Amino acid sequence: MGPPHRSRFQNGAVGRAQFPPPSPLTPLLAMRLFFFACLVGFVHFALAAELGLRLHVAPSGSDASNGRTPATAFATLERARDEIRRLKASALLPSGGISVELLPGAHFRNTPFVLTAEDSGTAVSHIVYRSASRDNPARLLGGRTVAFAEFRRPTNPAVLARLDSGARPHVIALSLASAGLTSVPAFPPVFDDHGGLFEVFAVGERLPLSHWPNEGFAVMKRVLVTGNNKTPGVFEYADDRPARWINNPYVWLKGQWRVGWEDPAIRIDKIDPVARTIAFAAGIQNGIGYKYITNPDGSRPGNGKEPWQAINLLEEIDRPGEWSVDFATGTLFVWPPDEVRELTITQLADPLIAATGVSYVDLVGLDLGYSLGHGVVAENVFALRVLGCYVHHIAGTAVVLNGRSSVVRSCDLYDLGGGGVLVSGGDSRLLESSEIQIVNNHIHHYGVRRAQYSAGVDVGFGGASNHRGRRDAVGMLVAHNRIHDAPRDAILVNGQNHVFEFNEITACGFGSADTGSFYSWLDWTIRGVVIRYNFLYDTVGGVNPDDGASGFHVYGNVIAGPRTGVWIASGPDHIIENNIFVKDEGPVFGLDDRGDSRGYATNKYLHKRVADMAMDSPPWSARFPGLAARLAENPELPRGTRFERNLIVIPKGNAIKIGLSKKNRTNPELLHTADNWTTPNDPGFVNAATGDFALKPDAEAFRKIPGFRTIPFGEIGLQIDQYRHSVTPRPTFKGNQTPKSDQPSDERNFGT
Repeated sequence: MGPPHRSRFQNGAVGRAQFPPPSPLTPLLAMRLFFFACLVGFVHFALAAELGLRLHVAPSGSDASNGRTPATAFATLERARDEIRRLKASALLPSGGISVELLPGAHFRNTPFVLTAEDSGTAVSHIVYRSASRDNPARLLGGRTVAFAEFRRPTNPAVLARLDSGARPHVIALSLASAGLTSVPAFPPVFDDHGGLFEVFAVGERLPLSHWPNEGFAVMKRVLVTGNNKTPGVFEYADDRPARWINNPYVWLKGQWRVGWEDPAIRIDKIDPVARTIAFAAGIQNGIGYKYITNPDGSRPGNGKEPWQAINLLEEIDRPGEWSVDFATGTLFVWPPDEVRELTITQLADPLIAATGVSYVDLVGLDLGYSLGHGVVAENVFALRVLGCYVHHIAGTAVVLNGRSSVVRSCDLYDLGGGGVLVSGGDSRLLESSEIQIVNNHIHHYGVRRAQYSAGVDVGFGGASNHRGRRDAVGMLVAHNRIHDAPRDAILVNGQNHVFEFNEITACGFGSADTGSFYSWLDWTIRGVVIRYNFLYDTVGGVNPDDGASGFHVYGNVIAGPRTGVWIASGPDHIIENNIFVKDEGPVFGLDDRGDSRGYATNKYLHKRVADMAMDSPPWSARFPGLAARLAENPELPRGTRFERNLIVIPKGNAIKIGLSKKNRTNPELLHTADNWTTPNDPGFVNAATGDFALKPDAEAFRKIPGFRTIPFGEIGLQIDQYRHSVTPRPTFKGNQTPKSDQPSDERNFGT
C-alpha cells in the first residue's frame, strides 16, 4: 500500500486558500483505515451480540472445570488459552470468535501471560480476552499484598541508631525472604530507572523511596574530578548532611550531573566529612560537572547548581510513607501512612502480558497494575488491539507494541515508571506502512522512575539515547490522545509518514531541559511527519526536532505557553504554517545552524542513515522526489525552512529568533517567512482566559492573514466511543505558568 499523502503545501501545487482537509491519506490508505475501523465496530458488535464461544476465568475458579459458565470458571488464563488451542486443533474457530471473560477480582501473576502464534484468531473470528464487567474490571496484578502482621518493630541497636529520632516509634521492618518475596540484589553501580528494586504501594498510592532532601535538591559546591565512564568523579558538597551516611555502605546519589536531561544514580565510594567531599564508586559517560563550563585542561568545575538527591537511605526515613531497603540483610523498612494496614509490593519483573507473533487478538477492558515490568509487550503482531484497558502503577512502560495493523485505543495509562506507549512497525527502507493507530488514550503521570526518553507515546524512538533503541516506524496515526504531567517529552518521533493530530498536551517537561511536546533527534531520514490540529499548552517544550532532525510539517496547531513553540535545530525541510502561538513574550519560533559548527556534514551516523534508505531509488525517490540531491548539498543547515501565515499573540518581544552564524544569516535557502501576523491583542478568540483558542467567525486574524484557515479546535482531545464512555474536562489552562526547563523543578522529585 502507499504511504500517507504528501500535503499539497509541500510542493506548492495549490494556492494558500486551499487548506488541506483533516486527512492527508491516500485514497487507498483511507479506504483501508475505514475498513479497519468498520472491523473494529463489527467485532465489538459481535462480542456484544453473538459470540461463538465464551470461556470464563475467575480468581476463585478451578482449572479442572470446563470454563463454559461463570459458575464453572477456570482459575487461570493459561487454562483458557490452552482450551482454545485444543478447540482450534480439533475444529475451525467458531463464527464470531472466542471470548475469554475475566470475572471481577484480583488475578495475581507470578509469570507473564504468554501468547504465541498458535493463539491467533482470524479476521472474522478474533480471540478476545476481556473483563466480564465494565464497571468492575478484572485486575491482573504483578505484586503481592503484605499485611502489617508480617512486619516487626526493629530492635537492632545499630539500626535504631541510624534511624531519625522522630521516625523510630513509627518504622516497621519486613524480612523479604520470610515474606516469600524474591531476592533483592543491590542497585547496580549506575542506573537511570528503578535499578531493579521493587516498588511499594498503599491504597493505590506509590510510596516514595526515602531521599534527601525531602523537597527540592542539594547541589554540588565544586567538582574536583570530572571523571568519565572509566574514572569516577569527585565533588565537594556544601551541606553537612552527608556526614550522617558514613556508616551506610549502600548510598546512591541521583542527579543531573552534567546536563538537564540526564539523571543517573551513582553509588558512593567514600564520604570525607573533613574535606566535605564525595567520591563516586563508578564513572559515567562524559563525567560530572555542568557541560557548558570547561577548564583549559578539559575538566569541568561545575556551576554550583547541578541538582542531586540521596536515595534509599534508612537514615532519611523521616515522614509517613517513606521506605528503604537494606540490601545486606534483605530487609524492608517503612514508615507506614496513617490508617493503612497492608502494603502492595511489586514483584513480577516481566510483562504482565507477553504476545509474540499473534494475529487477531483483542485485549478489552482489562486492568493491569502493580508490577515491576511492562504492562503489555507485543512483538511482531498483526491486528492486535488493546481496547479500553487500564495500565497503572507499574515500573515499566504501559504498552510496548511492534507489528502491523494494530491499535491501542481508549485506554487509561497512568502512574507509570516508564512511558505510555512505545510503538514500532513497518519498513523504513521500503516505506511499508505499519497502519498502527494510537488513538483516544489518556496518558498521564508517567516517567516516574525513569524520566529520560520515557514518553507518553514513543514512535520508533525506542526509549533510549544514542540510537540504541531506534526501530523502523512507518505510517502511524497518533490522534485524540490527552497527555500530561510528566518530567520529559510527550511524544517522541522517529521514522516516516506519520500523522499526529488532535492531541492535547500539557504539563510535560517539568524539571528537564532539551525536551518537547514533540521531540526528535539527529536523523535526516525522518520524513513525511505531519503534526496538525494539536493543542499544546502550559508545557515546557513545543515542537523540537533537535540536532538535525528533519521533515516536519507543522500546521493548524495551537501552542500556548512560556517556551518557544517551535525550534528548528539545524534540521532541513520543515514547514510551519497556519498555527496559533500565544505567549507572554517572544520568540515563538526559532532556528539555528548548530550542524555547521558540530560537523554534521561529515557525521557518520547521519550519512549511514541516508545511505541505508537508498533515497535515489524507489520507493524513496517516488515518495520524496529530489530529496537525495538536496541532502548531497549542505545537509547540515536548516535549508527549506518555511514559517508562513501564523497567528502570533505576544505583548512584547520579537516573534522569531534567528540563531544563525554570521556567514549563514544572509543565506536565502535557510528560512522563508511570509504573511505572519503578530499582535499584542486578542485576535478574536472565543475565550482566551479559559484556554478556548478557537477563533470566532469574524475574528480579525482572518482579515490580517491571507488564506488563514479555521483550526478545528473543538475536535481536539479525547472522544467518547464504545470503550470510553465519558470524558473529563481538560486540565485548566493556567496562562503560561510553567517552570523554566533549563532549571530543576520541585514539581519533580527524584526519590518518588
